[in-house]
Amino acid sequence: MQTGRNNPCPCGSGKKYKKCCLSRTYQETGREDSIRNRLVQELLQLFEKNYRHSFWDARFFFWDDFNPEEHLDGTALAIASQNFLEWVVHDFVVDEEDGKTLIDLYMESKVRMSPDEHKVLTIMKNSVISLYEVQEVFPEEGLLLKDLILGEEYDVKEKAATRSLSKWDIYATRLIYIDGKYIMSGSVYPYPLKQKERILADIHSEFEDYRLDYPEAAMDDFLKMESDIFNFYWYDLIRNPMLPSLHTTTGEPMILSKTVFEIRDKEAVINGLMNITDFEQTGEDYLWFAKKNKEGSATILGRIEFKEARLILECNSKKRLEKGKKLILEALSDSLIHKIDTFQDPMKALKECEKKPHKESANEIPMEIQQKVYTEFMHKNSTNWLKKKVPALDGKTPLQAVKTEEGRIKVIELLKSFENSEEHNKREGRPFYDVSWMWERLGLKRED
Repeated sequence: MQTGRNNPCPCGSGKKYKKCCLSRTYQETGREDSIRNRLVQELLQLFEKNYRHSFWDARFFFWDDFNPEEHLDGTALAIASQNFLEWVVHDFVVDEEDGKTLIDLYMESKVRMSPDEHKVLTIMKNSVISLYEVQEVFPEEGLLLKDLILGEEYDVKEKAATRSLSKWDIYATRLIYIDGKYIMSGSVYPYPLKQKERILADIHSEFEDYRLDYPEAAMDDFLKMESDIFNFYWYDLIRNPMLPSLHTTTGEPMILSKTVFEIRDKEAVINGLMNITDFEQTGEDYLWFAKKNKEGSATILGRIEFKEARLILECNSKKRLEKGKKLILEALSDSLIHKIDTFQDPMKALKECEKKPHKESANEIPMEIQQKVYTEFMHKNSTNWLKKKVPALDGKTPLQAVKTEEGRIKVIELLKSFENSEEHNKREGRPFYDVSWMWERLGLKRED
């Protein structure tokens, strides 16, 4: 019997299994896995020798009109190639007339087969790709995965994946039970966490359509026959990336907006700016603030700087720019002339910035200072978030939303997203924030 991760540890320590011996239950590669690796190579050799004519059919079925060599390179292209070959070995129907896969044809052609070979081939033949969510990561040992479609949890021996995956990451893969433990067969289809609900909804919709033709089919039958759907979700995000929708704190679409004025009388301009409500001088420049909130802080609406004989107002939305431009012209129309407005999408600006060579700062802030500042900032924002009305929670605060079952589910997904982002920050050496206290404050458990 397999011990549940929340059950008392069999070692008698009194701790939960997941907090004690779970991370030490992984074993080295065994006999069956060695046989599997050899069989995979023999299956590919069989395909190359006897069914090479089916290669382009397989490629078209798997990729449709997407050309991986055109869109991918490096690691992504290597993943694409591995996923294709893994699918050919396990799922591609080579003999359409009889509905036989490469494993079926191999087993028929094998004159002599040991019991171990037959066992491993049967396991491979019955395996399916599914969508998994990372519950725990045991560095250099393995993962605890939850099958989001079929509902089971698995302790998986996978050392390499622990170096790149973080808690709550989602990806599709094929798990195979070999040598008394679960391993990944080689395929991996990583997805952004925010795509989880869309993918799950689409799979269940496709399954219902599938059952119109095969009324007796179970979900694992569908996953076996339509496993290429996971590749479609993967490359469709590459071909049609979903750009984030950015908005200001007051809800307007975020657009980098700039207006330029030609200065006639700089002294008059400076004196006039000081008389505009909510404009405050900071060194040689000026900041434009919104009204202060109850805590005494205020949102920055714009920034004004002088460049030679020009005054430049920069805002992050068109609406703010128009309002700021109106304030300046009403107060300083005799001292300057409006020349031009410019607008730029923030994502485009970010891409252009990434293309520029990065210059190392001689006075880079020490990591411990960055971490301290980041922690203080995140703690303040996280504390305020608990009491803030959130559109994703139907206008309720997280503290209000957790009082209903539907609200609890939505809050849990938001917390997973926050925690996943911070886990990646930590893994990549950036400042990070521990959000575990938020789960406790909201009366939620990760197991929920």
